[in-house]
Amino acid sequence: MVLIGLGNAGSKIVEKFSDSHKKITIDAGSELQECSSPELYEQEAQKHDNLLNFEEDECYFFVCGAGKVSAATLALLEKIKHKKINLVYIYPEEIMLSPTQQKLNKVAFNVLQEYARSGLLNSMYLMCNETISDFIPYLTLENIFEHTNEAIVNVFENLIFYLNSSPILGSHHDPKEVSRIRTIEYGELGDNKKNIYFPLDNVTETCYINIVSDEDMKKNQELLKQIKQKIIDDKEDNILSSFVVFKSDHAQSFYYAIRFTHFLQKK
Repeated sequence: MVLIGLGNAGSKIVEKFSDSHKKITIDAGSELQECSSPELYEQEAQKHDNLLNFEEDECYFFVCGAGKVSAATLALLEKIKHKKINLVYIYPEEIMLSPTQQKLNKVAFNVLQEYARSGLLNSMYLMCNETISDFIPYLTLENIFEHTNEAIVNVFENLIFYLNSSPILGSHHDPKEVSRIRTIEYGELGDNKKNIYFPLDNVTETCYINIVSDEDMKKNQELLKQIKQKIIDDKEDNILSSFVVFKSDHAQSFYYAIRFTHFLQKK
């Protein structure tokens, strides 16, 4: 998979992925000349036609909207508009931002959602640093960004793999055309504990990707009922859902849930 990271946050996230992917990083002071304003970064990005040259049809584009360089996002996306683009938006913890950064983030967050809803993006995944940090128990001032970035990398490393693999049971979800705004949830099968990566409002669809241990695959007679029950419960809440099952070598069975909506989000 082609992974593109824009800015400091986006680049550091992409660099943490395994080398099985093609990784492209774009940041101020290296691929782009440093600029004094967001508008100048947009103009700077328009000058570079060779930054995003790749043959693959699909990519994941990682960006955080708090930096000035994030203003180059639309100009860069325009250069690959013929590709299948999955944008991953890192929503920063607002209490850590300056007033200028808060404004930049708000504008980017809203504009890119509209961009996704218009169909110019295949999907827009929302990741919230504050929400993610709440379920990581070992954070310190020194390692907070390292570990939140690792949590994002881990979930997408797995998600990309399973979305491009054939399940042993169930069918991959075929979302409605309008359901382009998304987030991810992680949980352990048989346990009510779950980790949400962004507090998505008005969920309309869900895809459950169940990764089942060898022991549960052979001996757990209740697991299939539990998996089916989620689909039944979602239907009662007017959420269209489906599931897939994969066998794994992990000792623990767990799942990822892709939550979909077409409603604009506010944070």
